[in-house]
Amino acid sequence: MKRVEIMAAQAVQQDILDAFEIYGVPPHYTIIPTAHGSGDTAPKLGDGVWPEENFILITYCDEEVVERIERSLELVKKKYDHEGIGFFVM
Repeated sequence: MKRVEIMAAQAVQQDILDAFEIYGVPPHYTIIPTAHGSGDTAPKLGDGVWPEENFILITYCDEEVVERIERSLELVKKKYDHEGIGFFVM
């Protein structure tokens, strides 16, 4: 069993969930709807200077589903190459 965490801009959340459907990722996850932070792209702090916000998606799955998640995120990253999408597997 693997724990997968995805951190990305709220603006791409629906695209990620749509890609999950395309690649058959089961809808077994938890979404933390608002997260603030800074990485390799513009900060997402939800304030007047940096108004955008991130979300965090967490799921537990087997290795086969991890591969489908990776393919899903590759699809979204092609569309939004300017957005940072964090993907961590533990």
